[in-house]
Amino acid sequence: MKVKINDEHELYNSFDQFDETLSEDLVSYINSKEEIASIKEKGVIEIISEKKIDENKFKKAFEKYCDEQLIIINRQQKINRTKQIGMLIVGILFIIFSILLADKINIIILEIISTIGSFSIWESANSWLLQSKAIKFNKLKAIKLKNSEIKFEICE
Repeated sequence: MKVKINDEHELYNSFDQFDETLSEDLVSYINSKEEIASIKEKGVIEIISEKKIDENKFKKAFEKYCDEQLIIINRQQKINRTKQIGMLIVGILFIIFSILLADKINIIILEIISTIGSFSIWESANSWLLQSKAIKFNKLKAIKLKNSEIKFEICE
């Protein structure tokens, strides 16, 4: 992917006086290009500018951005796993509760308890099958982005 800029400051967030945070426009552009890129191909980011850019500063800010994205994704994975386990436990408890009370309570209430248990187990499975896969895919994209080659070119 090629990123053409006029000034080095376009790469960084205007509120960050130390130029350690990538600009929202750059992040948005990179993410949009990553959406259509294959997960298998090596990422290459080519920064084209009219003036020389402090390459180390940009690489440091880029690495910081990638690390932050991986932290966010790892948190999402942990929250998702906790949700899955919690819903599974709740589901199992409701099913056990409905079995133990089978002869002691009204059939309608028993069916409601059993349905809640089944629904909770289903939600756990759905989260494991669908959401976990999406989070894992996002993590692979973030790792690919972090391992991207960054090239700098001066065009006059």
